[in-house]
Amino acid sequence: MTTVYYDDSHKKIVESGIPAIRRILFHNNTSEILSLLFCLDFYLDPYYKNTLSYEKEIYELLQELVISSQDDDIIEACLQLICIPLSILEQGFDKIKENWKPDVKYILNRP
Repeated sequence: MTTVYYDDSHKKIVESGIPAIRRILFHNNTSEILSLLFCLDFYLDPYYKNTLSYEKEIYELLQELVISSQDDDIIEACLQLICIPLSILEQGFDKIKENWKPDVKYILNRP
């Protein structure tokens, strides 16, 4: 089991913008990806009241990651963070790992 945590270095990555976030999310270091996804919750969950001007782009990255990843922990973490719009997930649905299609279908069909 991987221990997932985030610190100020992860916050700096998120606050640096989309290119920095993309570099981590589409890298092969699973623990670092999971840590950054955990950190993103701090910015995307309305409870914390931390808004980013590029949230839409973050959601697009998360959808791309669901489509391209073969790691169940990464897919699950992304799906927990995703909100609307979901156009990337809709267009790439056929490429999603089979065991995650029911969860993605549920997200796509929720009110």
